[in-house]
Amino acid sequence: MTEPSPGLLANGRGKVLLFCWLGWVFDFYDLILFAFTKRAVADDLGLDLVSEVAWIEGWSLFATAIGALGAGRIADRIGRRQGMVVSIVLFSVGALLTGLAGGYWSLFLARFVTGLGVGGEWGIGHAVVAEHWSGRQRDRVHGLLQAGSPIAMALAASVACFLAPLPGIGWRNVFLASAGLAVLALFGRVAMPGPDRAVERAAPQPFVALFAPAHLRASLVLLLVITLHMTGFWCVYAELPRYLMGMHGVTKSDVGFYQIQVNSVHVFADVAFGFLAARLGRIRVFVAFCLVFAFGHWLVLGALDSITADFSTFALVVTAMGLGAGTWSCFGALFGSHYPVALRATAAAFFYALARAAQLPIKPQISGWIAASDSFAPALWVGIACALLSAVLVLLLPRSRDATTLPPPSEARP
Repeated sequence: MTEPSPGLLANGRGKVLLFCWLGWVFDFYDLILFAFTKRAVADDLGLDLVSEVAWIEGWSLFATAIGALGAGRIADRIGRRQGMVVSIVLFSVGALLTGLAGGYWSLFLARFVTGLGVGGEWGIGHAVVAEHWSGRQRDRVHGLLQAGSPIAMALAASVACFLAPLPGIGWRNVFLASAGLAVLALFGRVAMPGPDRAVERAAPQPFVALFAPAHLRASLVLLLVITLHMTGFWCVYAELPRYLMGMHGVTKSDVGFYQIQVNSVHVFADVAFGFLAARLGRIRVFVAFCLVFAFGHWLVLGALDSITADFSTFALVVTAMGLGAGTWSCFGALFGSHYPVALRATAAAFFYALARAAQLPIKPQISGWIAASDSFAPALWVGIACALLSAVLVLLLPRSRDATTLPPPSEARP
């Protein structure tokens, strides 16, 4: 008779998940908060929203790739905890510098430092999950961790739309407050005690091993699929609120409530994806969610003309996009199952951030199409194409076995 598997959060794993989850939530919160406040930032600093702030945001995304490579290497060669602590401290410093920015170059530096810190958090967190949970539990926990993303978006939307406009608050103070998140680095010392068993057991592998014959196919497919997903997110999902206010005159408070509604659905989708993947298979569920995501974009296309007259119905339609966005819960599990311990954090963090960096040339192009057509429809068609291509490409991944889990933290030697 086989022994029953321990509870999902037993043997100290609850603290591990909480640390990874909080790190990811506040990492993504800081990045997306700028997207929601950049109009106020541009007005206050006298910057052009398209020719200056858009490029600052693009270079911030590019910096995530540099930070991810560095943090991923630290996590794989020195320790997961050390890599996460470096990431948290860097994005906290970036938030502090953002709140103190006085012009173009100081803001550029602040957001570049933020990008360096943001780069590593997602990949290292999912690498930790792959090493502390096994079997069906692993898919479920990847979903729980990924659910921090829409929570971060809803939090950023609430702060930007309801708190920052209040007298005496403003965008500077919300970024200065974000700098206090460095306290998470101290919590990490408690949440992940003892030596880093994953790094201790793994023979070091160079970065170029990601493109060795054993991993080349998985690396190319995962990089393409996650880049498509990132394009759909940053050019559609993240930009839609700004265009609702700019093109359709939707009030900031309505956009705030809409974001809370849509991201509440997204939280459900992320968690549901993990439980469905554990039962039905992650690739099969990924394809199904991609089709839902594409369908959601198509519904939004049909509702564009009625936004001004009936915004509540439009917000309801957009929830279909939130359901389809549950596909993000799959990527952590895919990286965990396709790469060995010595490459796992590097692969997940670097490819995830490289997909972000690819938005530097893509975002201005799509913005040009939107401006030329005076409609958000071109971005939505891009989103549909990205979802459908993702559903096809993920089928090209080689078959893999889930990596062996590590003993629970309580069994680690001191």
